[in-house]
Amino acid sequence: ALMAVSFWPLTSSREALRAGMLPFFMTLAVYAFWKMTNDELQMTNEERSATAQLVTRRSSFVILFGLAVALTLHVYLAARVSWLLFPAFLAYLALAHRAAFRRLWRLVLAGLLLAALLVAPMFLYLRAHPEMQTRLDMLDQPLQDIAAVHLGPIWLNARDALLAFVWPGFGDQFLAYNIPGRPVLDAVSAVFFVAGLLVCLGRWRRPVYAFLLLWFLTGIIPSLVTGPTANTTRNMAALPAVYLIVAVGAVAVVGWGVGRMTNDESRMTNEARSLFVTRRSSLVNLLVLWVAFFSARDYFVRWGDSAAVRGAYQHTLVESIHHLEANYPDADPILFSTVYPGPAHDSSIALVVAADSPAISEAARWVDARYALIIPPTETLAVIPYSTPPHPAFIPLLGALETVDLRPDDLDPRFTFYQIDPDQSRALARSLLADGPAANFNGAIELLGARWLQESVRPGETAELLTLWRVLDPARAGPVVPPSFTTDAVLF
Repeated sequence: ALMAVSFWPLTSSREALRAGMLPFFMTLAVYAFWKMTNDELQMTNEERSATAQLVTRRSSFVILFGLAVALTLHVYLAARVSWLLFPAFLAYLALAHRAAFRRLWRLVLAGLLLAALLVAPMFLYLRAHPEMQTRLDMLDQPLQDIAAVHLGPIWLNARDALLAFVWPGFGDQFLAYNIPGRPVLDAVSAVFFVAGLLVCLGRWRRPVYAFLLLWFLTGIIPSLVTGPTANTTRNMAALPAVYLIVAVGAVAVVGWGVGRMTNDESRMTNEARSLFVTRRSSLVNLLVLWVAFFSARDYFVRWGDSAAVRGAYQHTLVESIHHLEANYPDADPILFSTVYPGPAHDSSIALVVAADSPAISEAARWVDARYALIIPPTETLAVIPYSTPPHPAFIPLLGALETVDLRPDDLDPRFTFYQIDPDQSRALARSLLADGPAANFNGAIELLGARWLQESVRPGETAELLTLWRVLDPARAGPVVPPSFTTDAVLF
């Protein structure tokens, strides 16, 4: 119930990121592991003697366990440490329950070896193509600190990562995933979470509580190393464990409180006893309703409706694409001006948003109109938002068609459709042309001409040079780089 209404699962389930699948596959691995091991722990010798049925049952859970662990590793980078939960629990059994360890280690090892076999192709590919793992660069400094036994920053990261669960101001600061600084848990859930941790610590000799603690700790290792920023994605493997711990704490605290009120339960009438059971259920229901109310308020009102979040999720670009699809379906070519015209950002967003409009993906050209303009030889539709107003040198080329207003408090509150006049474009090009191409760069682009926009400038002012280029072969304009796997050339 808590996972259905809490802020963290609510946000992660609506972001459409691959990390959002990790809690499911991690829980599937835990389920298979627990059925595989706990069933063995609880079996009698007579049940173990029924070898054929036992082997079949064991094998099915071993296969499910190995498959689920492999899937977590394919889903998200944080799973490279979360799988350590299972050998860590084996180590716990070796210390506290040796007989169980001797019976179970082969089963667990078989499942992990199956998982290793299933993920080996991916890791072999990554070894041959290290450029595919750009996100590992974020771990360089923490790992260097650990190798140099410089643990001060690591301790601070670990402290902040733990406080991010319960203390305001220490939560994930990344606006795209969270209200900056908002802790993972609301005030009431945070109290039950701390109580649940204490209960698990106090009962550590019971395997179920030890396993829950280990699940939580291994799941948050990424943020313990790197700190709380973006921990709402990096801690995904621990998400189910966090709410299980809250539930353990809630059951313990509510049970203790109701128990104090019902010390004389043995002398109660059936009606009075039923009343206390109802009160106990009501307290749990109130917790879920409390969490649901504040999660809905924080997600749909405080976070989802803020101008900063609309800006972070490129609301203006998305709306301009929808407007283009509805009102200019035959436009070709189309010039988009954005703050992030590179292939890995806004153009990728357009490919997703306009997935059913191949004309947009094939006809689109991307610039930042404050600095550059593409001038195809035919009439061109240009979409230019408030955030990238066209440079004054380009104004004569642009004929405004319509302006679409969004919310006045948006960071990018409007966008304008322009028609680029080919006659004006050719006139501007002629004014810049030299006697012949001034320079050719690798057969990819050539410089055709240039002129200063002002005849003179005073000291301290900016001198602006307008240059004219022709693209000859985009494939030769630079190296093919991930994650877009295309050339990424910037002219300035």
